[in-house]
Amino acid sequence: MKSKISFGQLKDQQEQTAKQLRIEDTFKIDEIRYVAGFDVSYFGNKCVCSVVVLDFKTLEVVEKKFLVTKTLMNYVPGFLSFREGPPICQTYFDLECDPDVIIVDGHGIAHPMNAGLATFVGVELGKPTIGVAKNLLVGETKDDQILFEDKVVGKLVKTKEHANPLFVSPGNLISIETAAEIVKRCVIPPHKMPEPLHQAHRFADKIAEKHKDDPVKEKEIEVLNETR
Repeated sequence: MKSKISFGQLKDQQEQTAKQLRIEDTFKIDEIRYVAGFDVSYFGNKCVCSVVVLDFKTLEVVEKKFLVTKTLMNYVPGFLSFREGPPICQTYFDLECDPDVIIVDGHGIAHPMNAGLATFVGVELGKPTIGVAKNLLVGETKDDQILFEDKVVGKLVKTKEHANPLFVSPGNLISIETAAEIVKRCVIPPHKMPEPLHQAHRFADKIAEKHKDDPVKEKEIEVLNETR
């Protein structure tokens, strides 16, 4: 059975999330031990959320976990955090290894409300988070910067020759420059995506194929489009 929630309520939640974020470094890069990548893949009315934790210095896999659940809501641009944020947070709490930095496939503050998926996850978990996306959601680019409302909200990071750059923005507890530097250090050629996300995506696809016929009983959320 579906429950209903309005876009107005979601926007109010995004405003509250944006008020709590901190875009500043709370650690030194050389102190990072583990970095985690989260990915959510969809099949039918279900999704699988996967997380792969890597050793930051060697980029070797330390731990993998996954969650199969019913998709919470349909995809709506700008509201990805409410579709993927809850399963990501739930999967995070199953980890035995606590990552120092989390990378998600989505935006951080490069978002209409400065509250993308990486920001939602970072504020909810109180962890440094980075959003990595293949496409621009808001604003414009100038040189290697992402600009929105005359503010720098992220950086373009080119990780593969003859390929479009990635759009990197901090989610919480990390600066723009440090977020971009961590992404660069996590790339293993010829992969375009940083290794935590690359590994998480491969793992999610594998689990999705294996569990595509499993029943799940989680509730769905129907989002109502309303004029404010």
